Amino acid sequence: MESVFCIQSKLNPLLLEAFELIQNRINSLTDVESLCIEPNLSKIYSNLNKEELFIINEFYQAKGFRKIHLEVAMLGKSLQILHCVFFPDPCYELPIFGADLVVNSNNISAAIVDLSPVGRHLPDSLISQMRSLKIPKFTEPGKLPDWGFIFSPYVCFIRPVDFLEEKLFLELIDQYLSLLLSLLVKLGKNEIDSLETMDRFNYQKRYCLNQKRNDKTRGILTKFFGSSWANEYINKILFDC
Repeated sequence: MESVFCIQSKLNPLLLEAFELIQNRINSLTDVESLCIEPNLSKIYSNLNKEELFIINEFYQAKGFRKIHLEVAMLGKSLQILHCVFFPDPCYELPIFGADLVVNSNNISAAIVDLSPVGRHLPDSLISQMRSLKIPKFTEPGKLPDWGFIFSPYVCFIRPVDFLEEKLFLELIDQYLSLLLSLLVKLGKNEIDSLETMDRFNYQKRYCLNQKRNDKTRGILTKFFGSSWANEYINKILFDC
């Protein structure tokens, strides 16, 4: 189990850079604190037919965010995943920040980042800022799944084809986080029982329910831990609401 603690040293350089970038943004938040979870869910290990799966989870809470989840997973030498979601406190009119990077055989096979709405659309002030962003024209855009309607019109889903596109995507992650945290500074807080808060909570539930339709994630977890454990992990760790 010693290997669990040195995953970061084995990460693809882009994943490591993205991990550190997001961690620095988390540490800049007001009143940020770690959320305690069960030790067996913080660092997870399994071995199947000499194929090792490591997962490290970090959870945080801060003003404006009910939960921030940062996850790194590594399956042998063939697969690495960085997964991050900033779940907003529904009392604030904030979108959901989400980013995923997938590495297959040391090549980035998928990269996605978005500020997803928790209402009929994103806040007007955020829309104007996102329209002014110079989003690069990546060579190989990806096709969203059928449940991808939960994302915003500004979602970026690609396969970077070279080092330059990898760097441009990292910059985009940082820009989206910058817009999110700048918006937070300007916002007031709605009452917990207000119609606005309840509406945002319901849209956040909708987001989580549709993310649970990701069969690839479920398939890997089921292979190593069984369907019951996989369902519990998805429902309680990845997309609880």
